[in-house]
Amino acid sequence: MITIKVNDKNKKVFQDSTISQLVEQLNIQTNGIAIAVNNNVVAKTNWNTSTLSENDTILIIKSTQGG
Repeated sequence: MITIKVNDKNKKVFQDSTISQLVEQLNIQTNGIAIAVNNNVVAKTNWNTSTLSENDTILIIKSTQGG
């Protein structure tokens, strides 16, 4: 297990987990979200191949509608 930070909260995940696996573990809807790892936005098409490392900082941003 490794420790990462997701939206300023520490989270334990298996070593070599992918972004897709993290999203599944967190039970997050994938529509309308963007994910950055260490301040670099990762394209949704790369979530299956982008692995997480110890002390990575993940920011999950959900788009909202309003007026």
